[in-house]
Amino acid sequence: MMVSAATAFARPQAHVNASSADSEPDARFSQAARLRSATSAVMDAAARLNKTQTWQATKATSDNEAVVQAVSDKATPGDYAINVDALATAQSTASTTFSSLSTVVGIGTLNIELGSWNTSLSTFSTNPNWPKASVMLGPKDTSLERIRDKINAAGVGVIALVVSDATGSRLVLRSTATGEANGFKASPEADGKTSPEAAQALASMGVDPQSMKGNAPLTQPAQDARLRIDGRQVQSPQNLIEDEQSGLTLRLNGTSPDPVRIHVESDTQAMVQDIQSFAHAYNDMATQLAASDPSTSDPSLQAAHAIEQHIQEAFSANAGANSLSQPFQSIGIQLKDGQLQVDEGALNQALQQDPSQVEQLFDGSGGAGRSSGLATRLLALTRSEDPLAAALGASAPINGQDNPSAAGALFRQRLLEQYAQSTSSMHEDDVSMSANAA
Repeated sequence: MMVSAATAFARPQAHVNASSADSEPDARFSQAARLRSATSAVMDAAARLNKTQTWQATKATSDNEAVVQAVSDKATPGDYAINVDALATAQSTASTTFSSLSTVVGIGTLNIELGSWNTSLSTFSTNPNWPKASVMLGPKDTSLERIRDKINAAGVGVIALVVSDATGSRLVLRSTATGEANGFKASPEADGKTSPEAAQALASMGVDPQSMKGNAPLTQPAQDARLRIDGRQVQSPQNLIEDEQSGLTLRLNGTSPDPVRIHVESDTQAMVQDIQSFAHAYNDMATQLAASDPSTSDPSLQAAHAIEQHIQEAFSANAGANSLSQPFQSIGIQLKDGQLQVDEGALNQALQQDPSQVEQLFDGSGGAGRSSGLATRLLALTRSEDPLAAALGASAPINGQDNPSAAGALFRQRLLEQYAQSTSSMHEDDVSMSANAA
C-alpha cells in the first residue's frame, strides 16, 4: 500500500520535470527550423541566379498602347515596327426588333453550326472541332428570354442575350471566340402548326443566307487579326499574338495606318531584384546562424556554416584565385560586418553597361585560371561530389538551370531528414532523463 502511494506521488513530479526539460529542446527546435528555412531560401535564390533565363530577361514598351501593348520575355533587344491592319472579332447578329419581351416566337428548332463564311456570306464551311446543336423550342419556349436561355444551355460556342432599348427588344447572338473559323450559322425550322407571323419571328433568329430570307442582320463578322511585324505578314484568330519568330508577345487593341514602335531592352530591374533577393536571403541566414546554439546537432547548422564560408571566401581579398571581392565591389556588392550590401545604383549601371559581366560573377562555370560564379559554387554544395552533400545524404546532382527551386527543395529535404534523426535522438535522451528523475 505504501509502495503504491509513493509511486502515485512520484508520477506527477516526473511529469513536471519532463515538461521543464522539454522547454529547452523546443526552443532549440524552433531556432533550427528558422535556420533550415533560411538556408533553403539562400539555395533557392542562388538557383535563380544560376538560370540563363534570369540574365536574358527583357521588357518591351510600345509608343502607342491604344493600338498595341507589348509583353516580352523572349524577344531580342531592339526596335520592331508593328502595323495592325485588322483586329480579331467574333461574329455577332441581331434579330428583328420586337415591341415586347412577351411577343410569341414560333415553335420549332434552331440548328446552330460553327465554322467560317466566305466574304460574301454565300458559302459556309463547318468547323469539325465544334459539335452541331439543335435547340428545340416548345410551346413554353416562345419568348425571347426562353429562347436565350435554351441557346445558352446548348453550349455550342454561341451565346445569346436580349438587348432592350426605347425601340423594343432584340435577340443578339455572338460567337464565344474570335477568329474566322468561329463564325456560326443558325437555321430555324418552324413547326408546321406555327402561324405565319410566329414563323417569320422565328426566321428572324436565323443566320443562313443560303436557304432563307428575313435572317438576322450581321452586326459584326468573324475575322482574324492581321498585322505586320517589320513588314512580315502575321494572321491570328486572337488579339493576343505570340510570335515565335520575333519572340514578341503582343496584345492588339486597335488598328492604325501608322506603324507602332516596340522597343525591347534588357530588364535590368528584374535582375537587380533577383540579386537583392539573394542578398536578403543570405543576410537572414547569417542572422539566424549567429543566434543558433553552436552545440546543436541539427545539420542546418553545418549547412549554414558551409554557405557562410563560401560567401566569406568569395569576398575575401586573401582568397587568391577564388576571390571575387574586387569584381563584386566594382558592381556595387560587398560583404560588410557579415552582411551582403547592394548599391542599387552601381549595380544598375553595371547591368546596363555589360549584363554578361554581372552574370559571370554569379552564373559563371569557371575555366582555366578562373573560378566559377558565386551561385554556381553554392549550388555545388548540393551535389554528390561535395563533402557537405555527402554528409547530408546526397545521391544525385541538382540541375539549377532546369528548376530554380530544385536546389532549395532537395537541400531542405535532406536537412529535414537529418533533423528528424537528431530530434528522435534528443527525444530519447529527454525520456531517459525523465525516467531517471522519476
